[in-house]
Amino acid sequence: MLRDCKYARLIAHYPYVIILSILCIAVACLVLCVTVVQLPNFQDPKAGFEPRRTDIANRIVAYNNLVDNRNGKVSLTPGREWEYQRQETIRYSTENQTKTRRSTRSGTRLTEQTERHDIVDRSAPHSKNPFFCDIQESYFSLFARIVFTSADGSNLFTASKLKQMCHIEDYHIRTHSTFATNCQTKINKQCCLSWSLGNYVAMLSDKRDCSSITEQDVKMTKDLLTSCAGHYYNTTLKSTCDTDKKSRHFCSGIPKKCIKFQSVYNILHHIADVNFVHPNKQNQEPFLTYAVTFLPVVGGVDSVELFKHIESWPKDFGDEVRVSGANFGIKDTLFNQHLIADSVWLLISGIVIFLLLWLYSLSIFVTIMTFFMMFWSLEMAYLLYIMVFDISFFPYMNLVAVIIILAIGADDVFIYVKVWEMAKSERNNGTFEKIVSDTLKNGSVSMFVTSLTTAAALYCNAFSSITSIKCFSIYAGTAVLCNFVLVVTWMPASIVIYEKWCNCEKLYNPELGPRKNVCYYICKLPQQTYHKISDWCRILFEKLLPFVIIRGKFIWLVALSVLGILGIVVIFFYPRLKLPSSEKFQVFSSDHLMERYDFGLSDQFWFERQQRKQEILPLRFVWGIEATDTGSNLDPTDKGDIVFDGSFDPTTPEAQIWLLNFCQDLRQMDFYQNVGGFEQTNCFFEFFSHFMQQPCSTDFYNQKPCCNYSTSIIKSPDLMQCIPVYIPSLMNSPSVIYNSFTPGPRFTNGRLSALIVEFYSNFHFTTSFPNMSSFYTSVDQFLDEKLKSAPSEIKNGWFISELEFFSVQKSLSDETPMTLGISLIIVTIVTFLTTLNFLISIFAIVSIAFVMFVTIASLTLLGWELNILESVVITVAVGLSIDFTLHIGVSFRNSPDLSKDMRIVSTTSKLGGVVTMAAITTFLAGALMMPSTILAYQKFGTFLMIVISTSWLYAVFFFQSLLCVLGPHGGFGQLHWPSFKFCSRSDKKHVDKTVYLTTESTSSYYPALSSFSEPSQDMEIQSNTHKASLFQHRRSRSRGHYVKAETRSDSPESDRSERKEGQVKFSGGSEIGETASEVRDDWTVSGADDSVFDEPRGLTINELEGRYLSVKPSPIEIHFAESLT
Repeated sequence: MLRDCKYARLIAHYPYVIILSILCIAVACLVLCVTVVQLPNFQDPKAGFEPRRTDIANRIVAYNNLVDNRNGKVSLTPGREWEYQRQETIRYSTENQTKTRRSTRSGTRLTEQTERHDIVDRSAPHSKNPFFCDIQESYFSLFARIVFTSADGSNLFTASKLKQMCHIEDYHIRTHSTFATNCQTKINKQCCLSWSLGNYVAMLSDKRDCSSITEQDVKMTKDLLTSCAGHYYNTTLKSTCDTDKKSRHFCSGIPKKCIKFQSVYNILHHIADVNFVHPNKQNQEPFLTYAVTFLPVVGGVDSVELFKHIESWPKDFGDEVRVSGANFGIKDTLFNQHLIADSVWLLISGIVIFLLLWLYSLSIFVTIMTFFMMFWSLEMAYLLYIMVFDISFFPYMNLVAVIIILAIGADDVFIYVKVWEMAKSERNNGTFEKIVSDTLKNGSVSMFVTSLTTAAALYCNAFSSITSIKCFSIYAGTAVLCNFVLVVTWMPASIVIYEKWCNCEKLYNPELGPRKNVCYYICKLPQQTYHKISDWCRILFEKLLPFVIIRGKFIWLVALSVLGILGIVVIFFYPRLKLPSSEKFQVFSSDHLMERYDFGLSDQFWFERQQRKQEILPLRFVWGIEATDTGSNLDPTDKGDIVFDGSFDPTTPEAQIWLLNFCQDLRQMDFYQNVGGFEQTNCFFEFFSHFMQQPCSTDFYNQKPCCNYSTSIIKSPDLMQCIPVYIPSLMNSPSVIYNSFTPGPRFTNGRLSALIVEFYSNFHFTTSFPNMSSFYTSVDQFLDEKLKSAPSEIKNGWFISELEFFSVQKSLSDETPMTLGISLIIVTIVTFLTTLNFLISIFAIVSIAFVMFVTIASLTLLGWELNILESVVITVAVGLSIDFTLHIGVSFRNSPDLSKDMRIVSTTSKLGGVVTMAAITTFLAGALMMPSTILAYQKFGTFLMIVISTSWLYAVFFFQSLLCVLGPHGGFGQLHWPSFKFCSRSDKKHVDKTVYLTTESTSSYYPALSSFSEPSQDMEIQSNTHKASLFQHRRSRSRGHYVKAETRSDSPESDRSERKEGQVKFSGGSEIGETASEVRDDWTVSGADDSVFDEPRGLTINELEGRYLSVKPSPIEIHFAESLT
């Protein structure tokens, strides 16, 4: 029998051995995590959010390695005399000939590393602009800025509103302790004025400051802007326009009033929103919605305290105006601070789940040990992640695993406690060791199945090419498996310790004294609340819910089917789940000031729009470098090394001819754009051949053989001899910026090892995936077609552009369906192997599919896009949505003797409470993360609430209604596993056939024949404990009704034709001639007896076997059919 299992014996008799062993391992892991293993670093939240090892990603990494000159392998020049130039190849330049590099895509932007330095031009004459400090236009975006809007939505361009904006700045911003320290100053050390609309009105009105402006001043400025707006919109009015006719920046045809102090240009370009004054709205009164104020403080780490001060203002701060957004360039710095601050919501979530666990288990000891188990699982998973999997990168998204473990860990404990209670409350439970064995046998399988599906869904994301997704899947999946291991080791030992030494009865012994200690009262604290709730729950799950499901089964089927179909429409047709539409990286909630600026307000100003319009995608073609990523795809800082193409040799005549023709053909393509000027470095061999054909002279650069060359094709020796002469001439040319970004040749040990050909395209950067895909495909196909005719020495070229965001979109669009499909396949297999019934498995998959459709559709309607976090969420939803459906399906399968309606009643009465409790804890774990500022926490909390609610709804109402209408009758379509004896002794043939109201392959909270609440509550306890535990005591309130013994229909040795009613038949064939009434007298407990802990008055199984020694000892099989009353 199972009581002989060694592991169950160890837990039952020596639970402290298990606890101490795991505790030693956990503490050792904790010490290693703190001392040896490097703790996580979240300095760069954007790290790891890019694909690796895809075709495009490999090209991006290879090109960046070439530009960055990783490990110093390449040089701009072949000669040693120019060796110092190699340093330029590893340093980013602030200027770029193509002006489309990723680092300059948005112009000069605020960054975390912005140092505080003086950027005010103090050399300019003071009379040039007596009001503001003089700065270059490109420096505007370096300053911290805030956006104002009207509190009531009215026109912001009024004197009262402009003065209030100035008042807020003067009395609430400039008075901050850090403002004076970081403020940019004039020559006289006086702090510069802010570049605000109010200050520009004051300057144009000859007022001292904006606090004294009037409505007349505002009207005058408005008229000036209206009259000059046409010159701005036709691009003749520029920031460099000068009123001096002798100046080279003189702009003819523009009135002087429009040029004076660049006021009109700065207001329209930097301060006012794009809809303020527009040529298409000449007949309308100018309406200002948003206005930017540029503070004279350089954004960066020094401005953190100032931003926090502004962020602390209430939302209704200001009577007429509000701060709508801000950009201080400190996202990364604030992220680390908010990551720590938001941990309080994790703590609150843990406290709420702690209270629910305590209320359900009635044991504070078990609850505390549960939270230790959760912590150990996270800690052990981290150690395995770092030391075994050898992953050094730990993205902040991995912290979401804490929420998953809180939810799953609590659910597993609910299941295990339920299994333990029902095993103990059975009359023939045998020894304490057998109770442990039965609980492990039935409960562990159920928890393993649910843990396996969740872990499998997480591990499926390891196929993703995006580093952060891959790392999250490995850590979270490992944490789930560690949690399961601890559930079947740590938790059984903890419960045994509680039963033996820590329950309420053990804490109070009246023989030793009447005084009760504090621990006793803490132990008894939740009992009264529990009993009040349990009475209502008993009515709900035994009477009301089964009635609602069975009576309204057709309504539930139609309504929830329609809801699932509508989900399909929302996902695939309208409004559709879209790929990410912004290349900006969001880390905070959408109502955060900086996120509101980045994702909403930045598009309202011309200077921000212009920066994006200047993002012309370059056409880069690279030879000599293999498009390979040799770095670790689990470490975003490891980009590998440059891998050279050994066959590359552009010096041969065939290669030169092909490259010259390639450049000419490229200029004929419709995606090419001629930007004018000389393209001296874009196609290297074109201008190099011109250089070789110029007349010879006494100049150092024009000597044989590097002059008077007769053909455009240069011999290889001459080419290598003259390149060291040609490149320095380019470097000294004032029209060429020659640095690491410059296209052209790269050298290794004097050999031409790589070549970059680069031109402009006529395609601007866009977040539209179809447009970017069309651009990439057309250029890549053009190159592939040309390479077919290329000589072998230059046949391995490849194309790259600014495709980082497109690469993310492509990875998400290609890989998310794949990982989702793998998850669904695993879930389907697990469902069938668990239920072993084709119909139940099909219905379960339909239910899970509808859960997925409704969940994803709900997220789509909330405005979610298929970004990195959302991709993970969709895949994880598969694993989380199967649990409830799987439990109910197995329970329905294990009640073949009942009608379909009675099976639904039985399943709901038994599983309703456990499933609902698990759903509540998971829902609360998500809900309590909603106030978080970190977007990942907030979004995952939203997802948990939606997926767990939808899963519960479809499992309880749709799936059970489907089974009630179309489910299998009896054992139709049911398969069975072969019988194995894992834990029994080899010298014994005895097989336990007792039905514990459990399943054969899952959990003992699945009902076998019961159709009402807690059927085992009247069974007597035959165990090695003499006093009742809380698990037993709380079950004495409900009584069951037992009738005649009945043979189970699927018993392998049953012979229903020969078995008489009320008789018990041994496997050997002998009958015990007792009537049904005698059996009831022996095996039932008086209904008037309110305790289930008295010594049994009937005969136990062992006593029955002993009475009939003449009969060969065989396992006995007793089953009770119970009424619904």
